[in-house]
Formats: sequence, C-alpha cells, structure tokens
Amino acid sequence: MACASIASACICMLAQAQVDLYSLEAAYVYNFTQFTQWPATRASGPLTVCVNPRTELGAALAKLDGRTVSDRAWRVQPVPDGAALAACNVLIVEDAASNAASKSASASELPILVIRAAEADTGEGPYIVALVRDGDRLRFDIDNKEAARRRVGLSSKLLRLARNVS
Repeated sequence: MACASIASACICMLAQAQVDLYSLEAAYVYNFTQFTQWPATRASGPLTVCVNPRTELGAALAKLDGRTVSDRAWRVQPVPDGAALAACNVLIVEDAASNAASKSASASELPILVIRAAEADTGEGPYIVALVRDGDRLRFDIDNKEAARRRVGLSSKLLRLARNVS
C-alpha cells in the first residue's frame, strides 16, 4: 500500500514537472518575440504565433493569447497550410505537420521566427531558434544565418544568452 502511494506521488510530481516545463517553453517563446524585429511590412498588426493547439506547448502558449509585445497583440492560431503561413510571425515546430509547414516552399522565404520545441519529434530543419533540454535546464541555440536569410532581426541581448550561435 505504501509503495503504491509513493509511486502515485512520483507520477503526480513528474506530471507537474512536465506542465511547468511547457509553461517555461511558452515563456521563452514569448520572450524571444520581445527581442525579434520583423521587416517593416510584417511589423504591424497582431503578432501571430502558429502552433499545434492540441499539444501541451500549444495549450501553454494559448494562455498568453491577448498579451502584447511591442504594442502588438499576441495571437495564437493553429498551424495553417500552404500560402496561409504568410499570416504567421512565429512558427512553433514540434510535430511532423509543423515541420513540413516550415520546410514548404511557401514558408521557406517568409520572415517567420521558426522555433523548434525542445520535445519536437522532427529532424533537422531550417530553425532560427532550437530549444534544448540540458539536464533540468532549458537552453536554446540560434541559427543567425537562417534569421538573416529570413530577414528576421535578433537582438544582441538574445544572441548573448544563447547556448550556441551559428
């Protein structure tokens, strides 16, 4: 009986830790947007974050819906297909569908901050930011060449905080 209670408590604590990690990832994504500049043609209107809403990270990001970043309303929406990706300022890659969207011809040249989630089930891709779990810490790597190619400017403050910048 005591073993069952301890096992149950451990499972509950592990589940709580996972929820906190997704909230932490969402906070990172939110902060990344505060240190990102988009081209003038994309710097007004709502700041649209495209993510799979059925994932835990998607749910954590949805809780930030309605906040503001540089006087722009934060809006979370499901990852669209094809040309509709042009509406995204941020694309969270965490599953096969969002990975395919990030690699599509319609997305390849768009000024979108592409972020790979830490638990993503995707291979290599053209990511600007890749979240990485480093033990019990959350870190991130930046591909500054990809950011420049997409015409997305990243603050020097953000670059200094990255684990790796290429």
